[in-house]
Amino acid sequence: MRGNGNDHGNGSGVPLDRAEARQNAYFTILVLGGGFAIGGILEDFLRSEGYPVLLAESAEDALAKTRRFEPSLILLDCDRKGVPCLILLPELLSAAPSAAVILLGDGPDGAGVSSAVEAMNRGAADFFTRPLDFNRLKSAIDRQKALFKTRFPI
Repeated sequence: MRGNGNDHGNGSGVPLDRAEARQNAYFTILVLGGGFAIGGILEDFLRSEGYPVLLAESAEDALAKTRRFEPSLILLDCDRKGVPCLILLPELLSAAPSAAVILLGDGPDGAGVSSAVEAMNRGAADFFTRPLDFNRLKSAIDRQKALFKTRFPI
């Protein structure tokens, strides 16, 4: 399913119409992998919804791709070793001020909750925990896309 150009955008097996595909092309998502990206599940999900996806392998790669491509949305896995999310978050927002950042992390314990609150205080749009609820994530992405479209109408 990944990247074959024949992805379906609504999960129902019905191909995206041209207008919807064109709109999604302007709303690009960068994913800094880790636990949520294992096996490409998150990438496959995003592509099945019709979104162009950029993958980053490290914090440095995420910053470089953010500067180069200015994605609309960044999904940042906080549990990936070597990714200091609370340090990286403001750097990503500085590199792409119009981007929204959704953090992905381990779930709800004292450290996870405090990290989520701190991330939101530093500009994160949302925070998701494992196990990942793809329906909630889709709703959050749809909200960010709607906000993006109001700021940057096609």
